[in-house]
Amino acid sequence: MLPIERQQRIIDELTINGRVIVTELVSLCHVSQETIRRDLNQLEKRGLLQRSHGGAVLPKRQAANIQGNIRAINEYELSFRQRINEHVDAKMAIAKRALDFISVGDCLLLDSSTTCFYLARQLPDIELTVLTNSLRIVQTLAARGSIRTICLGGEYSDRYEDFHGIVAEQPLKEFQINKIFFSCSSLGNDGYLREGNEHNAHLKQQMILAAERKHLLMDSSKFLRPSFARICHYRDVDFLITDQLKDKELEQELAWNGVNIIDCSQRSQSMQLIKN
Repeated sequence: MLPIERQQRIIDELTINGRVIVTELVSLCHVSQETIRRDLNQLEKRGLLQRSHGGAVLPKRQAANIQGNIRAINEYELSFRQRINEHVDAKMAIAKRALDFISVGDCLLLDSSTTCFYLARQLPDIELTVLTNSLRIVQTLAARGSIRTICLGGEYSDRYEDFHGIVAEQPLKEFQINKIFFSCSSLGNDGYLREGNEHNAHLKQQMILAAERKHLLMDSSKFLRPSFARICHYRDVDFLITDQLKDKELEQELAWNGVNIIDCSQRSQSMQLIKN
């Protein structure tokens, strides 16, 4: 990781959490404590943070502005009930295609996106273990006799109909998760997947780290548009399943970074769900 990339990562972590700790940054960036301290000193000289014991915090004025922006973004973000009626055909097509990547006996992790809700509705009643922080998905799978459903608890959000926070993250360390299926608010010009609020972004970071295979479910309305809190770079994703990808330059960049693109608008021989 180049110094400029590392320092941007530090700023992103600071923006999401309000503070950073040297020891955590060492693990995150895979460098020495001395390197991280030099980065923090340089960022402090530029007025981007304020050093504190063992780490750094945001400058007071910047922290106040960010909190104001968070409130504005959260107020602007559509609720789950609103989002569930957007781009329905695209989400249904993506969900159906995602079934091709699910096998009997899998331990799956589904986030609380509306696209994953459509995927949960179409899951066949086969032997699966499904972990999710979505109340809607838990309710959807309750009637499936062969699917073991585990709800990631935590603080409940009525707006997003999901759970988040440390309590939701804790169980992720206890399971061997084969595959995650998730979505996000946007894939930006900088190559990073983002969410509209910092709570969902942080939980999805931990979800992605916990799973062996990463499947991003994203409809075409979310490409190259801005959003707030960073989740990860697209190079951390194994498969992108989308209704269509018209930007050839982005498609090439994704392929160069090892992302397998599954475009539902293109005719392709469908894989079969493994049943035995």
